Amino acid sequence: MGRMKQIWGEDCLEFKPERWISDRGQIIHVPTYKFIAFGAGPRSCIGKDMSFVHMKMIAIAMLWKFQIQVVEGHSVTPRVSLVLGMEHGLKVKVNKRGIRC
Repeated sequence: MGRMKQIWGEDCLEFKPERWISDRGQIIHVPTYKFIAFGAGPRSCIGKDMSFVHMKMIAIAMLWKFQIQVVEGHSVTPRVSLVLGMEHGLKVKVNKRGIRC
């Protein structure tokens, strides 16, 4: 379901964060059935919301502490499967940021 054209549109294979951010900068509600790993309806996974919060916290911490760039010349080709993967992996260069609080 995560890559179905009927749900996401013709550009379903592209990573587009703006899908979930409105023109006013607010998060757009996404129906639960789009994330099949957690199920949907009254018997969906009770840990779903907590896992989403943890994923967001980890992503923010990583982006705050590190500069992450795709290695120059590396081919970024998505592999079509049940879960998102890259045809040749995703090679990135990670540098620690010099941020002081």
